[in-house]
Amino acid sequence: MKIEFHYTFIIIAISFILTGYFSNLIIFTSIILFHEMGHYIIAKINHLNPKKIIIYPYGGITIINNLINTKIVKELFVAISGVIFQTMYYLIIIILYKNNLIRDYIFNIFTKYHYSILIFNILPIHPIDGSKILNLLLSLYLPYKLVNKLSIVISILTGITILLINYYTLNYTTILIITVIVDNLIKYYKNINYLFNKFLLERYLYKINLTKTKQITKIDNMYKEKYHIIKENNHYLTEKQYLNNHFKENY
Repeated sequence: MKIEFHYTFIIIAISFILTGYFSNLIIFTSIILFHEMGHYIIAKINHLNPKKIIIYPYGGITIINNLINTKIVKELFVAISGVIFQTMYYLIIIILYKNNLIRDYIFNIFTKYHYSILIFNILPIHPIDGSKILNLLLSLYLPYKLVNKLSIVISILTGITILLINYYTLNYTTILIITVIVDNLIKYYKNINYLFNKFLLERYLYKINLTKTKQITKIDNMYKEKYHIIKENNHYLTEKQYLNNHFKENY
């Protein structure tokens, strides 16, 4: 397992050390690592090929090299596992505290960071867990490409709302976090067409076991967990036939 520390996290870490908050840094980092280990371990158990963990000022991201067409229930389990592992870690801290093995000061820091990271991670802002979970839930009912576009809109609206609410409490840490999130969001926006083409190519190259079928009239309306019959010029094509023609004509 590979762990990387993003330069923005290193900046925050240095500021913690220089201001004498080394204990805070250790506690904060340990919570993030436990959270991301949850994603990593569950992804590994489900054979989803986790590659590395990147630590940011607001949390972390576990890079997983899995197919876009992975079953939604598997991806949901991985997405919520970070919160589950983090909560388990905090429960251990509570037990240690109640047995007088942790001082009040340390426990209070744990509690503060636990809840702040937990609440932040359920926000529907890409690439935070809340956005991934919402994306997967929407994918049960909406086309894959539309879900990605909606994720960007929801991320922007949520981010603007939070900024307006917390406008007068902005500090350098918040600005760093905003910078990282905006950067990830821009990359996500630029990659929408690439992700959709990867989604289609996987359907073309691999045998994806699907039980539900849906009739559509254009390729942009394909769902993650449905097999499609495409109506084109009053003719009906299977998904395989359509994708075969699509890739032969365009590539």
